[in-house]
Amino acid sequence: MRAEIISRETIKPSSPNSQRCYKLSLLDKMSFRIHVPIIFFYLSNDHNNYLIDFTYRSSLLKKSLSEALSRYYPLAGRIKDDGNIEFNDEGVHFSEARVDCDLEGFLERPELEALNLFVPGGNNQELNSALAVQITFFKCGGMAVGASMSHKVGDFSTLITFIKDWAAMTRHADKLKALATSHGVENPTRVQVAAALIYKCALSASRLTAGSDQKPSFLLQMVNLRKIVVPPLPEKSFGNMVWYFTVSADTKESKVEFHGLVGQLKEGIARFRVAHRRSTFTGDELSSQICEFMKEADIFHSPVATNHMVTYSCTSWCRFPLYQVDFGWGKPIWVSSSTRLWNTNILMDTRNGDGIEALVTLGEQDMNVFEQDEEFLQFASLNPSALDTN
Repeated sequence: MRAEIISRETIKPSSPNSQRCYKLSLLDKMSFRIHVPIIFFYLSNDHNNYLIDFTYRSSLLKKSLSEALSRYYPLAGRIKDDGNIEFNDEGVHFSEARVDCDLEGFLERPELEALNLFVPGGNNQELNSALAVQITFFKCGGMAVGASMSHKVGDFSTLITFIKDWAAMTRHADKLKALATSHGVENPTRVQVAAALIYKCALSASRLTAGSDQKPSFLLQMVNLRKIVVPPLPEKSFGNMVWYFTVSADTKESKVEFHGLVGQLKEGIARFRVAHRRSTFTGDELSSQICEFMKEADIFHSPVATNHMVTYSCTSWCRFPLYQVDFGWGKPIWVSSSTRLWNTNILMDTRNGDGIEALVTLGEQDMNVFEQDEEFLQFASLNPSALDTN
């Protein structure tokens, strides 16, 4: 069996650490300067889309590893000769490899020597590195996740605690993404999957309360124009620079598919960017663009439309630095909003940035059904404590 390294990079913590040195305990310093490796093997969930799955899993693991390192910051440092750990923003070595066999074939009679192929660096690990990670892909779509931690940093309990937390961040942050990806939607964003889930469950609630009187519906997804037009507008541009594209669901179908809505949102923003990327907010082009916007608005806000269809809207405030607003007495412990508009949802990052909070408004009857939707409750917590948003 042969292994081929296909990429190497360094993963840094998502949040900077102000501490420059971590002092090891006496027991740490007495430990051998060796690495403790562990390898986890996983069968493929989808043999047909494993190439897509590789790219998705790799991206997901790197993102969640970066977030985990911000909590386990000593693992991103380098062990110095004095026995302490220095933080110089070097991060963790992360490599990707592939092997020329199927996972099940390897597991039938695993060879001890071959296990070194799944450990980052094999037997030649950098002794000053606190942690290294390697993910290896098999021909069948299976994969191995190998991690190797310096014994100077901690024992096996320390290693497995870190890996469990890393895995939890990966799993919880992207269960919805995985659901969409498993149906062929490549690399959806957090906002797209959250917006799709809320819209789908709102439609299900409306169907139950309206019965045979259910009207056609549309979702208006708001878009910040500042980064879409060419050339991009400054982030501090003053005024309204937002418009929308639409997503629709066939309410006559027995079931609205979640992955179908995610795909529409992904395709919708792509089309919107192509249509408006050449827009310049000056002179005649500005007037022409506003006329186009007004024509679109008439479709959804005319009296006829208001009486014959239901409109939902979604706006994302994710990636805005809401939790960086410091008036001099510290950063906010929670950020939220309020709205009197029905059928609206506002998406915001949680305090630590690894989740999304959604402020959702619906009519009373629809909301009563929405809050009991089992699919929705698989991925969301209703009215969680603001102190638990991390």
